[in-house]
Amino acid sequence: MKKLNTCLNVGVIVLFAMVIVSGCRKIETNYSPEKEASLIHDWLDRQVKNNSNIDTTYTGLFYIVDKVGTGRKVLAGDELTVQYTGMFLNGTIFDADPSFTYIHKLVDQPMIQGWVEGIEVLSKGGSALFLIPSEKAYGVYGWGTIPPFTPLLFKITVIDIK
Repeated sequence: MKKLNTCLNVGVIVLFAMVIVSGCRKIETNYSPEKEASLIHDWLDRQVKNNSNIDTTYTGLFYIVDKVGTGRKVLAGDELTVQYTGMFLNGTIFDADPSFTYIHKLVDQPMIQGWVEGIEVLSKGGSALFLIPSEKAYGVYGWGTIPPFTPLLFKITVIDIK
């Protein structure tokens, strides 16, 4: 019994130390709609200076097509296989998958609104870089390592449509 108590005590100390260390990471918390607008404005300015061909969806989602695909565009109910990389506007990658398969607009598999809207401009083989404002991503609450009011970049390539 004494050995079990010692193990439990060590476990609690290790857990406490992990909480303290994880709390020491520098996480910026001063995000706001104004800061987000500034970040988006600066990113768009850089793209214009680089002569990028920026387009928008019907709701104003910005995207830059890297490669035009073939065939019809993505529709609700399509089984898609995509390659994607999710980044912050400074280029830091927060998520990536070389072969992600899902059914577009399936209720049980929710996606951020910017992804759902943006991918519909692509066809099989097509790829684009999407600038997704927080209102079409993780909004005022953020998610995981993504702080509130954070605009995101997603580089998406549609590998297959079934």
